[in-house]
Amino acid sequence: MDMGNALKLRTGRRLALSLAAGLIAATLGGRAVLAQSMEHVTLRLDWLPGADHTSIYLAKERGYYAKAGIDLEIHNGTGSVGTIQSVGSGGDMIGLASLSQVALAIGKDVPLIAIAGIVQKAPDSIVALKGSGIVKPKDIEGKRWGFVPTDSGARIFPAFAAANGIDMNKITKIQLSYSTIYSSLLNGDVDFITAWASPDAFKIAAKKPIEPPIVFADYGVNTLGTGIFVTRDTFAKHKEMLRKFIAATVHGAVEAQKNPTEAIDAVMKAAPGSDRAILVQEFNHLPEYLHTKNSKGHMFGWMAPADWEQTITLLRKYFSLPESVKPADVYTDALFPKS
Repeated sequence: MDMGNALKLRTGRRLALSLAAGLIAATLGGRAVLAQSMEHVTLRLDWLPGADHTSIYLAKERGYYAKAGIDLEIHNGTGSVGTIQSVGSGGDMIGLASLSQVALAIGKDVPLIAIAGIVQKAPDSIVALKGSGIVKPKDIEGKRWGFVPTDSGARIFPAFAAANGIDMNKITKIQLSYSTIYSSLLNGDVDFITAWASPDAFKIAAKKPIEPPIVFADYGVNTLGTGIFVTRDTFAKHKEMLRKFIAATVHGAVEAQKNPTEAIDAVMKAAPGSDRAILVQEFNHLPEYLHTKNSKGHMFGWMAPADWEQTITLLRKYFSLPESVKPADVYTDALFPKS
């Protein structure tokens, strides 16, 4: 990264931290909230604890949720679809999932609403081993693609192919499972996979050298990544609690950037079997994905209307999202200060 871009990144982070401090003070009154009547809240992750969850785990570890009167119980996830089903059926109050999957569920009349973004620049990418010859999009023609059908990267892959003039008929498709996708690439059973540039690529690189991941968002196709969502009924009935939840989570995100070691410790405490080195690597790259060019300079979690417009346009074209679904049907920024 050159000095000019580094300065812009630091300036954007300082502005976002300043805005976040305002949200925390406005919501929590700049003081601890007496937890006289703690509200028990369950949160279902999109997957197992990772660096993208540090804001939540650090906020819980430091008692930010408790000070807001929230007794937060965090459950591991098994993928976005399962989390959406759990929250939609009332099994959990708050969920983390692919925002594209949330939008598609809303298109099928599941009454959900996204309230904040976590990973806004989607890390969906092409991952290939060193020496594969796959260093730019067109290089995947004539190669074997390993994919999990329900994965976000696999589902948006046709849009990436279309945007980069890739002939899908020149790609051999090999359907895999989450449990076999890494080993299939490492063993040479496929030439490339669709996976996250962070952390999937890091985990593969720890076993064998890889080419730099080809991130879809860098080649004209970005759908908003993972975010926080609830049912519309929960939003209507628990708006003040959710406002405090978002403020505490933003507080956790701000402090995580200031205290990386403590943030990683909080995740490791929740998932002691995690590879700390991979978590550190993932955390170091996390700022690259927290915002898009449209949301840059805003506080953690706030999403730009332009990004939702692009996401919904892609979902309409490639996933049959009904034309009737608008950005306002999918996301509200009502829990963030208007200023």
